[in-house]
Amino acid sequence: MKVFFDVNVILDFFLERSQEQTLVNEIFQKLDEGEIKGFISISILQTACYFLQLAKGTEVTKSIASIICSRFEFLEGSKNEILSALDSQFTDLEDAIHYFICITHGTDCILTNDKKFLGHSRPHLPILTPKQVLKNL
Repeated sequence: MKVFFDVNVILDFFLERSQEQTLVNEIFQKLDEGEIKGFISISILQTACYFLQLAKGTEVTKSIASIICSRFEFLEGSKNEILSALDSQFTDLEDAIHYFICITHGTDCILTNDKKFLGHSRPHLPILTPKQVLKNL
């Protein structure tokens, strides 16, 4: 399953801050086992690094960023995805850009805990919680 990880799930895992930490940990176990192929964008990594550095400091953040780079493939966007995002009904432009990048690259779903982002789920690109992703495996 090709899964795009939203930044909140990355931060939930590495900062152990989720109310459903067991499910998040299981997602990352499935990622390590190859049952899930994980994708992110550079902006996901940049945002994660910002919050990780505040919480953990520079050296730990560099180590975590290295782990992220080894576990995930990076999807690139283009002007077309940005223009699609601007024309969409999304109010969060970052989510919209990621949504259209995922459509272009044919991911199976987007993984998030962001309730607002979950509301944009569509049959052609489901936006799912960790629990829903695990159920779909």
